[in-house]
Amino acid sequence: MPYLSKYHIAEQQASVLLRPVGDTLLELEGRTSHYAARLHLSDADQTALLAASQAIAAARAEVERIRSAADRTRGSDV
Repeated sequence: MPYLSKYHIAEQQASVLLRPVGDTLLELEGRTSHYAARLHLSDADQTALLAASQAIAAARAEVERIRSAADRTRGSDV
């Protein structure tokens, strides 16, 4: 594997980096539920999109939990 240098000299914070990840998951959650509600779909496809939206919502909640924990941990280090 080639040597890959780090992007930044300064240490980065997971709580800051995870915020846009959560934002993107929120967008995907909204998109899948919008598709399920607004597009002509078979029942199976609508069910699949709703299930995907719920899975994305669960992932977003978990990322938020991790982000919050990282933020609390970092706050106790300061």
